[in-house]
Amino acid sequence: MSTKNGTNQARTSRDVGSELIYLTKALKAPALRDAAARLAERARDEGWSHEEYLAACLQREVAARDSHGAEVISLKGDSYRMRGRDLGRVPAANTGE
Repeated sequence: MSTKNGTNQARTSRDVGSELIYLTKALKAPALRDAAARLAERARDEGWSHEEYLAACLQREVAARDSHGAEVISLKGDSYRMRGRDLGRVPAANTGE
């Protein structure tokens, strides 16, 4: 809700720091959690857009995952693949019959 002076009451009563910790934990994105506050300060100082800030945060998480050798699992056809390695067939759906 906006007041006459344009402030947002809901925004001021929210604990954004705790919310970011929860969300980054749920997303399993520790590098994002660690970088968010530092990048937010830099974004404010340098006048970044929201999109630039988001891109910088996501770049940190992707770089951290790449540097730690995080494997990407994808579904190719009816087989699971992990960075070029075949992990086997997709299990048949359980129809309960």
